[in-house]
Amino acid sequence: MAGGQHATAGLGPDDIAELEALGSEPGYDVFLAPARALAGPMEECRSNIALAFHNTKRGVESVLAREAEVGALPGVNLEELRDLPLLAQALAHAALRVQRDMRASAFGALFDRAQQLRRKLLKTAEALAEASFLAPADVTAAHGEGHRDVVGDCLGLVALFRRHEAKLAGRSPVTPEDVDEVERVAQQLRALLAAPGDAREDASSPLLFEATELRDRFWTLLIRRHDVLWRCGAWLFGRDVDMHVPPLQARNPLVRAVEPSSIERAPQQAMQQKRGATPLPPLPTDSTVRSKVRFMVKVGFDFPSR
Repeated sequence: MAGGQHATAGLGPDDIAELEALGSEPGYDVFLAPARALAGPMEECRSNIALAFHNTKRGVESVLAREAEVGALPGVNLEELRDLPLLAQALAHAALRVQRDMRASAFGALFDRAQQLRRKLLKTAEALAEASFLAPADVTAAHGEGHRDVVGDCLGLVALFRRHEAKLAGRSPVTPEDVDEVERVAQQLRALLAAPGDAREDASSPLLFEATELRDRFWTLLIRRHDVLWRCGAWLFGRDVDMHVPPLQARNPLVRAVEPSSIERAPQQAMQQKRGATPLPPLPTDSTVRSKVRFMVKVGFDFPSR
């Protein structure tokens, strides 16, 4: 997990207010031990946590509406499924801890300065592109989509202005000294966000790293347990699973497959009768079971050994 990418943890006031309304400190305490005990690679949390909470809540309600069926599935812990919304609220609290540690450390002032400098360089680059001194594609490539990766954006814009320094001389309000400052601030941010054991310039930075790592552990725990919820939904709802158990970052409900109306079915039935077609008999119950088993094998459900 690259340390520099944790600069994406900076959130706006609206994002923070949303997390404060959602976060649960008791939930954080409940899931802290399971999050710390996770093994394997961690997923970096670069996602909309409020959206993950609402989608998780919807999925849990759909699946546990048929609790008796879910409880009979192998390897399913109903309590873990029931507590998934609380886990998402615990994640929100973990994200807020990152914000608090960020502002309390040297990182906070550097991060604010990096945002100011990035904004200046980006607006200047866009204006120069409109005046045909820079290629719009080069400006787009110099910063990340959504303007969230502050360190990456700063270094990309530094490279852009350095590459075209001779052509932009006398035409740009961004001086070589400005470019040097952006590079210096970005490198300091990257150093503060380095992994444990790397050189650090500020004693408070390990706290920030620990808070960020814990946030990512909560996110990874939510992903893994939500995967179990999705598999239960796949058993219950088949191909319509994402309508009932939406992915954590799904923004729009999926459109349900449209069933033919009675008016649309009438010509089909008449055509079958005209041709002397014999209606297909209903599938036996065990065929439905076989279909579900095949589906579970496809999605990788763990069956108990015999």
